[in-house]
Amino acid sequence: MMNKTRMAGFAAALAAGTAHADFSFDAPGGQSLSLTGYLREHMAVNLQDHPEASAKGTRLDGKGEISMLRSTFRLEAKADVKWAQFVGVYRLDREEETGYLSHLNDAVRANYAANFVTNRPSNNYLDDIEGDQWREWYTTFKVGNRVKATLGKQQVVWGETDFFRAMDIIHGYDLRWRSFLETENEELRKPLIMANVEIDVPELNGSLQVVVRPGWDDDQNLGNSLDLRGGRWAAQPTKGLDFIPLLPYNYDNRKGDTNDINYGFRWSSDLAGWGYTLNYWRGLNTDPVANSFFVPWGKLPVANGNALQLGELIFPKIETFGVTASNYVEAVDSVVRLEAAFTPNKPYNVGTNFGLPLGGGATLYVPGLAGVKEKDTLVTMIGIDKQLKGLSDVLGTNQFPLLSVQVFDTWLTNWKRSDDIVEVLGFGAPRREHTTYITALFALDYKHSTVNPSVAAVLDSGNADVALIPALDLKFGDHWRVHTDMDLFFVHRQKNVKSFGGTLLNEDFFSASAEDGTHLLGTFANNSQFNLRVTYQF
Repeated sequence: MMNKTRMAGFAAALAAGTAHADFSFDAPGGQSLSLTGYLREHMAVNLQDHPEASAKGTRLDGKGEISMLRSTFRLEAKADVKWAQFVGVYRLDREEETGYLSHLNDAVRANYAANFVTNRPSNNYLDDIEGDQWREWYTTFKVGNRVKATLGKQQVVWGETDFFRAMDIIHGYDLRWRSFLETENEELRKPLIMANVEIDVPELNGSLQVVVRPGWDDDQNLGNSLDLRGGRWAAQPTKGLDFIPLLPYNYDNRKGDTNDINYGFRWSSDLAGWGYTLNYWRGLNTDPVANSFFVPWGKLPVANGNALQLGELIFPKIETFGVTASNYVEAVDSVVRLEAAFTPNKPYNVGTNFGLPLGGGATLYVPGLAGVKEKDTLVTMIGIDKQLKGLSDVLGTNQFPLLSVQVFDTWLTNWKRSDDIVEVLGFGAPRREHTTYITALFALDYKHSTVNPSVAAVLDSGNADVALIPALDLKFGDHWRVHTDMDLFFVHRQKNVKSFGGTLLNEDFFSASAEDGTHLLGTFANNSQFNLRVTYQF
């Protein structure tokens, strides 16, 4: 972490350095070298108070406080030596420990002491979300006229969906510092070391892509990284609570070992005007699953020495079969996107009312620790992208306004109510047979694409929880970009907090039964934010 003086020096040094980095070089023999990148400052402000407890046992609050001050330097180098291209992408992130984040870290330390957590992580939340990394490094070359190979640490993106993902499952996402709200997915997606080979098959008017991950990645680069350490994007009401000592990751479980080889293929072609793909991937589930001590799924969890350890988090191995298609459909004057992904025997945590007796009649409720059940899962998406030509004159835009709508459904095909599957680990709402989200994006274009307001929305059709994201993007010349948005959450059910003996506790942990109404968007309750991002790109 950096203090304010060091942060200012860091930004000034990088800003001065960009004048020397903005260049490309072309050699007489056809070789070339280019350096591009950006310097970025991120600031976020809480728009709501948080009900969780501070280190003093009072409300954490936080409305109006700065929750994020983040500086990022990104440099991408590309070298073309005619027979091959070499690419390296470096990113350096630094965060200021704002007063609000300091209060969160104090609460984490207080909860360690109150719960007698002895085997504690050596680092804290901020250490997890800042640092430097070679995000990508790979080489691309051709073998003959039909084969192109890309070897190294890279991102391979499959699928047609936004917000929710059906076939974009090769990589996990780092959701700890900005949750799912960063505009560019490539900033959150976690690159992997892979061999990516594309083979043109003109006889069949298509191409075959083969992807193999040999298992050489660092463990933490697999699966989604969630804020489980009580940080700014921890699910309400767990800010200030570090769950890693209680549910540590196990990357070497026989149900899912990050060192195992993962692989898949994708066939791309056209049929009757539709571009389509057929996909298969055998890899790790991107979301972690809890293997509890109380009802273990196969092998017992590995103990870490903490008396209150509840189990472990693992990334089970799964296989997914998928198909995507897209085309312009004249009848609706829109681009239509379709996607379906089937995963047999996908693991889910169960036990919506699972509780642990504490003595004296008290019970600690931790939904999801009653074991694991495997269910066949079909994820489908239909998306429509339409230019609203009739509104261009009315709104005075340079280009036609864009409306993009998606319906995203997850269907447990052999679902039974008695399975008692939880939707979110630690929350008591049961998973529905169909979990359906509707997303929409409305975007406008002014002043020759230099002023771009937009609004995005996500609706949980099962309980009417909503996320609303109005945004504005501004472009100043060739280098400066400003993005601002508000991330607003409107939820109907959430876990409650009450005072107990002068200390704030999660009421639903100790009630007569587990709460049963908090679905995915409900975990964002009281977490609305204002976000400002200023970028100098070179």
